[in-house]
Amino acid sequence: MGRFWAFDLGTTNSALAVWNEERAEPEMVALPEISRETILTETPILPSCVFLYHGQTWGDRLGRLPAIERRWLLGRQAYIGNVALEMNYDGRSPNYVESFKPMLARESTRVMSRVDGRAFNARGIARIFLREALRAVQEHRHERIRDLTVTVPVDSFETYRAELREIAGQLGIRRFQTLDEPVAAALGYGLNTEREMTLLVMDFGGGTLDLAVVRTTGPGEAGTPAEVIAKQGLELGGNNVDVWLLEHFARSLGIEPRIWRGTEWYQALLDEAQRLKEQLYAQEKATLMLSDRIMVELGLRGKERPTLSREGLVELLASSGLYRDLELALERLLHEVAAKGIGKEDIDEVLICGGSSLLPEVHAVFEREFGRPRLRDWLPFEAVAYGACVFAAGHKVQDYIRHDYALLTFDRETKKQEYPVIIPRGTIYPTAGAIWEDYFTPTCPRGEPANEFELRIFELGRAATAQREIGYDENGRLRVLERGDSLPNTICLNETDPTLGRLRPPHPPERRDARLKISFGINGDRYLTATVHDLLASQLLMDNQPVVKLR
Repeated sequence: MGRFWAFDLGTTNSALAVWNEERAEPEMVALPEISRETILTETPILPSCVFLYHGQTWGDRLGRLPAIERRWLLGRQAYIGNVALEMNYDGRSPNYVESFKPMLARESTRVMSRVDGRAFNARGIARIFLREALRAVQEHRHERIRDLTVTVPVDSFETYRAELREIAGQLGIRRFQTLDEPVAAALGYGLNTEREMTLLVMDFGGGTLDLAVVRTTGPGEAGTPAEVIAKQGLELGGNNVDVWLLEHFARSLGIEPRIWRGTEWYQALLDEAQRLKEQLYAQEKATLMLSDRIMVELGLRGKERPTLSREGLVELLASSGLYRDLELALERLLHEVAAKGIGKEDIDEVLICGGSSLLPEVHAVFEREFGRPRLRDWLPFEAVAYGACVFAAGHKVQDYIRHDYALLTFDRETKKQEYPVIIPRGTIYPTAGAIWEDYFTPTCPRGEPANEFELRIFELGRAATAQREIGYDENGRLRVLERGDSLPNTICLNETDPTLGRLRPPHPPERRDARLKISFGINGDRYLTATVHDLLASQLLMDNQPVVKLR
């Protein structure tokens, strides 16, 4: 049996991952030419589109025979992914098909394209897309996939899973499994789904916004299907934003937006709008980089290439109703679960998935509702594929901490800020007692006696995968975490209330010896717990007391 592979089949983009036995972790797979990298995280994703091709070489003809296809992937039946997008440069080719996933789930026999007298239904398009992805793996990585897990929407019917299973069998997959997307996301974010949990999953992709509250049923297997408690969905995604941007720039150039539709350059313009949008996820300003030829063809010779600020994008999204629609969908979802006796406080984790979750101020909507500690947001592109790969490999997921946590201290001589790590990433919880202990001297601001002691707890973000990871600073702004950065992204978790207790008697500034003995552990609810001894007063100030919730 070969390695364990996982496929996150999306409406607009898909992702492929493989289990790395040596490192005992999943890794994303890039397929040359047909994959594209996301601008921020450099994550390889595969656009879910097909450009049908009816080749006439002996390999093409032989490869279309079912008996041959189960054993060998000969010839080409379509171009997929990035190449398919490029071949449909004018957006009007009948050979080009996208958004076949929803149709496969609802009406698999619906004809989606007719080419050279042949009709192609959703089932056939899905088979061709998956076939060409498998063929690309075979060509570039010299491996035939025989073990594959594909993620499916949590509310999909068994017929959808059966369609995928039938396609996998036709393509020679010997061990095929499906996994609910929310369960996969939970595994990808490092959650132990053998425990019973109530999760809110937000998947905001290119074509749709899906919100669901699900409950993992545990105890049992890690891939046990989730129970759907409530869900909301909108036909709203990054593709809509690309069109809004294109129309905005057309108006700014004094052009009626409809004039651009159906032109030879329309798809190229949309692609450039997408690139600009992704740059503004983390940058303050971006320019629509149109080639000189396009500028001339569109009658824009001599004009400045338009630019847009991050604030301008926020205004555009607000005026287009994106934030209103998102907040209303979330409000309806919470109202629906409240009617079933589940309050907002009963939701254990909020899982953020999909590239459009990186749009400015989208993250803030969920942070305001649920608070930062409940958000799992650093793997929007990878979580589902990673989780499916973990499940495929049968890897045991333990409850562990995903980031480093540190105290803010000051060097006694230089007065520079330091962040000694008290809880390293990978720590399994709950811990058996304290796992870190040290002695501290209270700070005395302005040279006055200290009546209280403060501890500022920081989450440190560093990329831990081959891709760059993302994080959010204390102001909710998106930051890119480079692998191996010496300076991490730091977020104070208790900035508004760092005071943990009072000192009696107050600590005088002239005393430089240690006053407090502090130890930390983690309880079963993922709270950092502190035990504090006042050495001068011989008092126990805190005894395994929760301080902040970790992620």
